[in-house]
Amino acid sequence: MTTTAPPTMRTALAAALAEAVDADPSLITLGADGQALFQGVMARHPRRYLDVGIAEANLVGVAAGLARSGLRPVAAAMAPFLVRRAYEQLRLDVCVPALPVVLLGVGGGLGYGPLGPTHHATDDITLMSALPHMSVYCPADAADAVSVLRSALSSGGPAYVRLSARQDPPLPAAASDGDPGTPRLLRDGDDVLLLATGRCVAEALTAADALAADGVDAAVASVTTLHPFPADAVRALTSRRALVVTAAESLGPGGLGDRTALTLGREGPPLVRLETDHRYPPVASHEDLLHFYGVDSRGIRSAVLGRFTRNTRKA
Repeated sequence: MTTTAPPTMRTALAAALAEAVDADPSLITLGADGQALFQGVMARHPRRYLDVGIAEANLVGVAAGLARSGLRPVAAAMAPFLVRRAYEQLRLDVCVPALPVVLLGVGGGLGYGPLGPTHHATDDITLMSALPHMSVYCPADAADAVSVLRSALSSGGPAYVRLSARQDPPLPAAASDGDPGTPRLLRDGDDVLLLATGRCVAEALTAADALAADGVDAAVASVTTLHPFPADAVRALTSRRALVVTAAESLGPGGLGDRTALTLGREGPPLVRLETDHRYPPVASHEDLLHFYGVDSRGIRSAVLGRFTRNTRKA
């Protein structure tokens, strides 16, 4: 039997972007020496794509200028360079005036694993969440990324979408159903809530399967929108669980664990935050780097079992 691999975020968004450009004459696309996302646009509307070369700061400045002229730009580049090289332009040219520029960062987090820390962007969520008016999304798979793109294009303000660099693990359809601004409950369970974003959603689902064999009933929810954070919906999800574990391949400040801690405060259930830190990583695959920082399925399972073991000993 022939099987078809699920699309990558880039291939799924390439088709969605071409359709969006078809439908909206004000939409224009820009890239920084990376055209995979815009192949459909270039084939159907070659004058609606601009390539600025390897010049991310210029990319953002040009996008801001086009937005001021009444166009609606979608600009894409590799995440580590889009965020860090263009940060001043992002803040002053796009975010302070709240221009409708959609920014697609390919390879956020640890997606470019073996290329080393120059190509890692575990700080992108922290930095982009600190910008005024910026919406920040971290989709879990290709279908979720398409849902996010449509939402961002209709938002009317600046938006950053962290995209994966490679093939994503397949997820249930519920991971992309409905409004990406609301967390999705992918698996119900009474003992613990695993709250994850991006690639870590797949890791959380794998951990939940392993925990079931351990006798722990784990719920799993996916959070796609990190800023503005869906605090009320997260508070509702956590209300009847004895433990919450967050998992994200990003630094703590402004990330999923940080936002969840602020949301729950002292009145909520105990919270365990799994996130990356500033250790220098080995040269390794994406999967091995997730394990290095303890945000993979094994790290999530260990965190849950460790907390339950301590509670049992206290009892």
